[in-house]
Amino acid sequence: MEQSKISAMMEGKTLTKENIEHMYQMVQNASTAEEKTGVMKHSVFFVGQLPLHENNTVDLAKTRQLVGAYVLESDIADCMDKLTGGLATQKLLLKKEDGTFSVNMKYEKSLVKVRKIVQAWELERGQMSEELAGRVKKMYQTGTRYYHSGDYEQAAAAFMNTIEMAEYRMGYYSMALLYRDGRGVELSPEKALLHARAAMARGARIAEALEEEILEAMHA
Repeated sequence: MEQSKISAMMEGKTLTKENIEHMYQMVQNASTAEEKTGVMKHSVFFVGQLPLHENNTVDLAKTRQLVGAYVLESDIADCMDKLTGGLATQKLLLKKEDGTFSVNMKYEKSLVKVRKIVQAWELERGQMSEELAGRVKKMYQTGTRYYHSGDYEQAAAAFMNTIEMAEYRMGYYSMALLYRDGRGVELSPEKALLHARAAMARGARIAEALEEEILEAMHA
């Protein structure tokens, strides 16, 4: 599918590990006024995705949960430090004495524009998922049949297709189960947790119990 203008605006600016690290390095390496302006325009998109309390303070718990839908458990703390640190260096976020961060409302006009773009991007993704719903559900059903027949590699391939096609929440959930048990894929509690959280972030409440179970096993 051809990339839309909205998707192009969001490219490289979503809360993945690679994008957060890239933003942080851009902040550290920017030296000229032109470079700093470019980094600012890029980084304001990250602020636009942060969950906030009513007083414009960043909800760090929800932000960590959001980052956790894209980043392995072992990398979340580092990514959170780079995300908040990079944005604070640019004064897009203001660090308080208690360690929390508030949005610098000096950039309110830019943030309003960015939040509208982020909302349009999320709506666009939802519409795309609806358009693919029939194909995705059939693919998921195929994966389920493979799973119950014991052909876990084919099941994993089908479930991954649903993720690549439409970021299907049950595809993420099923991949979490496969990674937890090492069926058809490598045994990886971290990847299991990542996929469970991705499912949760997309509305799969069934994944909440699975997340707790994986965490208990990891810390046993």
